[in-house]
Amino acid sequence: MKTRSMRTKSDTRRPAGVLPLSHAMVFLLLNASIGLETPVLSLMLLARGATFATLPLVMGVTLVVTAVCEVPSGVAADALGRRRLFCWAMALQVVAHLVLLLPPGIAVVVVSSALRGLALAARTGTLEAIELDRVVADHGDARGRCAALDILNGRLALLESGGVGIGALAGGLLASLDASYALLICAVVGATACVLVGAAILFPRDVRHIGKRSSIAAALADMRATLAAPGDVRLVLVNSTSAGIVMLAVETYWQLAFQQLAGVGCEWILGPLNCAGMIAAALGSSAAMRWGASLSQALGRQGRRMLYGLVHAAAAICLLLFAFTTNVWLFAAVYLLYYVCIAARSVIEQTVLHNAVPSEERAGMASVQSLALRGGGALASATGGWVVAAFGVAGVWPLYAAASLALELVAFASDARAARTG
Repeated sequence: MKTRSMRTKSDTRRPAGVLPLSHAMVFLLLNASIGLETPVLSLMLLARGATFATLPLVMGVTLVVTAVCEVPSGVAADALGRRRLFCWAMALQVVAHLVLLLPPGIAVVVVSSALRGLALAARTGTLEAIELDRVVADHGDARGRCAALDILNGRLALLESGGVGIGALAGGLLASLDASYALLICAVVGATACVLVGAAILFPRDVRHIGKRSSIAAALADMRATLAAPGDVRLVLVNSTSAGIVMLAVETYWQLAFQQLAGVGCEWILGPLNCAGMIAAALGSSAAMRWGASLSQALGRQGRRMLYGLVHAAAAICLLLFAFTTNVWLFAAVYLLYYVCIAARSVIEQTVLHNAVPSEERAGMASVQSLALRGGGALASATGGWVVAAFGVAGVWPLYAAASLALELVAFASDARAARTG
């Protein structure tokens, strides 16, 4: 017992041991494969058969498929094995991009978007749940566990920022070399295949948590009980819906808004700007690791929750600021500030959520949280065509910022009311 206690304290003092290097490399390559298409996703879909009118609907196909499959895939990860489901997700991601190599057309884009949504749902919370379980098991003390979760979530966020940034630089270059985006699509396929092989070889054998219970129905019943109780889980889910609105608005329209300011021929700038956004996100993640631990020590549980609310509101305010950008430099500054805020929000959110969730529900609850995030995005996607038609791209920013802030206010007011009556 003494040996375990000493090891736990050592882990707390030496955060570098929270995430194995080989696992970190898989996460980095995964995010690089995502980053390849991030700065030019809308433009790539337009080149492969979408139109300005159908682009929000194509984005919506991915969101709807992800939403429908999100919770079943999370429960399946707990039941069948998280590594196994992740490998299936990577295989689906490869197929989704191979479909895009067919002759351009709206049907090709829709099928690819549906497969991408299925892959995204299957991937959610799989490899991350393996790492989170290990950290929770190694830290029995509540304060030490939250500190270790901050470190792990921060490192995962840094790998996401770094990987997407590296991929964005390469993706922007490949897009500028090939107007059909076929070269970029092949690069995504190759990187994703390498991630699949790395995960299969380097990650541990699956542990099937639901085997300890009577059935998948019992697992769903336990999750419903967790969701029904007021507290951190419900707070995170409502705020995730709010964040989904903000993130979908930026993901769908930032390239078009930047192009309107910079003019035709600016595509080569999108990759470096997106990469700079990932560097800003890394700064936000690093700051969140420090601020979360400091406020938690000074103010307890409420300190981390207060920081969560502040950075979430700041991300929505950045969305509003886009409406006031009159040149590319102001736009770039707001874009970078947005990534600082959204990355810091994500780190704190993951710690709040996974500190409140039992291990056997971890992948399933991560899927529920992702479903809430996609739900907010789906709401923004469903109304995007009408908003752009009525107010132009500039109208997206204030309307969706107001919707996000309203949802956050509802989340924290409801949580405060429940705390008073409880």
